[in-house]
Amino acid sequence: MSEAFYLTDPDGLGIEVYADRPRENWQRVGRELVMGAGSVDLLGLESVAGPTRWAGMPSGTVIGHVHLHVADLARASAFYSGALGFDRMMWSYPGARFFGAGGYHHHVGTNVWAGADALPAGDDEARLVEWTIELPDAAAAAVATSLAVAQCSVDREGVDAVVRDP
Repeated sequence: MSEAFYLTDPDGLGIEVYADRPRENWQRVGRELVMGAGSVDLLGLESVAGPTRWAGMPSGTVIGHVHLHVADLARASAFYSGALGFDRMMWSYPGARFFGAGGYHHHVGTNVWAGADALPAGDDEARLVEWTIELPDAAAAAVATSLAVAQCSVDREGVDAVVRDP
């Protein structure tokens, strides 16, 4: 689905830098997308970059997806797919589940690779504090109903709904 590099920042947080391949080249088994590990075309990547040196993230850069360490894949699936309404995109990958919208391979990846006993980062540690999912009004109303049915606590901050994942 994409070509990616995986890096670790000085705080130990993982960063994936990737570029999607054309959707028509994505492989599926039934409804499930297939994720593989192949090589990146370094020479092709270098030729696209040309002589331009890295000067930081370009204006308008978009975060395509987040990966979250979770304690329980079934509980994460119930929240991200059941309560928030993301489509299950990959569910056979060892120790992980991937959720997306609009046919995209994943906007949220969840995994148990840090171990079942992994603790959330403390307040004094580098961590993802919050992130935003932007929805059209019609979808936002459906998600609000779904969160209520799932008995998720929702706090209001102006027009935003703030939900803490399990």
